Amino acid sequence: MSKTKQPKKKGDGHSCPYCDEDLIMSKAPFCKPCGVTLRYCAKCQTAVPREATACPKCGSKLEGK
Repeated sequence: MSKTKQPKKKGDGHSCPYCDEDLIMSKAPFCKPCGVTLRYCAKCQTAVPREATACPKCGSKLEGK
């Protein structure tokens, strides 16, 4: 899918931050419904938008892209 897709504001870690679909596999490398590559917070394992610098759930600083 397009890299210009904008993240939605949910951030519960069990859904895609771009399309809000439930993630079937924990730590999946991409969202199956929308095809966007996913990134995860190392501290709380929440799926986060690629351009995020801090986790929307726990506030931890995210490692480089």
